[in-house]
Amino acid sequence: MITYKDFAPQMTKKGFFSTTFQTFDEAVLAANQWIQQTQVEIVNIETVVLPEMWSEDGTTDTELTTSGEMMSSWYQFIRVWYRQS
Repeated sequence: MITYKDFAPQMTKKGFFSTTFQTFDEAVLAANQWIQQTQVEIVNIETVVLPEMWSEDGTTDTELTTSGEMMSSWYQFIRVWYRQS
């Protein structure tokens, strides 16, 4: 069976005017550590970019929309596809 695991930069500080997240490199590091620890059979690794990922239901939401505002935020994360026995 093929399945996946997402590694998104985690929120480090939530403020009224700004929110900060880990770096993309930290998400890659987390993915690498998980792969080494679990010894799974990797099928594919991809970078996924989604709009307003944190205001929706995260990385698994099937419909993500942006508001009609001039400014829109886009987020990237690592998705590891692997074979589960």
